[in-house]
Amino acid sequence: MFVAGKLPSNLFEILNESLGDLTNSPIEIKNINVSSVAEKKHRITNDPTGVQGAIRLASHFPNRHHPDFIRVQLLNNLFGGFFGSRLMSNIREDKGYTYGIHSYLQSHRQQTAWMVSTEAGRDVCDATLVEVYKEMERLRNEPVKQDELLLVQNYMMGSVLGDLDGPFHIINRWKTIILNDLPEDYFYQQINTIKNSKVEELQVLANKYLVPENFYELIVV
Repeated sequence: MFVAGKLPSNLFEILNESLGDLTNSPIEIKNINVSSVAEKKHRITNDPTGVQGAIRLASHFPNRHHPDFIRVQLLNNLFGGFFGSRLMSNIREDKGYTYGIHSYLQSHRQQTAWMVSTEAGRDVCDATLVEVYKEMERLRNEPVKQDELLLVQNYMMGSVLGDLDGPFHIINRWKTIILNDLPEDYFYQQINTIKNSKVEELQVLANKYLVPENFYELIVV
């Protein structure tokens, strides 16, 4: 249980009175074999007259305990994690296929997925996928420019500072650390990794993870 804000002196008595009789039973967690799903490309027609399609891509990724996790967050922001990302610049600003496109790490205690999410015109859904994979290829084959890396590092450092603005943001950060069984210095590990990541390291990670064959595709129109 996590509590934040202006706390009364009899907090524990209040919590025990309201919630003390709740049962707490262990949950059996079953491992899921993601490689057992053979078909990776799915197309669903929901509205034959619709003008827009929803696109989701997802690839399996290790959880927060993996040594690549923090640095991959940096690579993800370059790829599609903020408004100045590669995906936004290409698919929104240049091609005009969508109002917005984002990539993110959908992180859970056991499994994590690297996701790409957008809605695009029905007639350009396939073209949108082509451009997503082109941006993956660029990150695999071309080193990121130092000024672009610095922009994303500054963006991430600003986001971290924003996460420490007030008791509710701070408790959310502690929730992430505690519920994922992370070390208490994880915050400082994150800061150091963001500040000290190199262009060459990101290219290695792109070749390791941004591989089109690893991604499941779903388009619903």
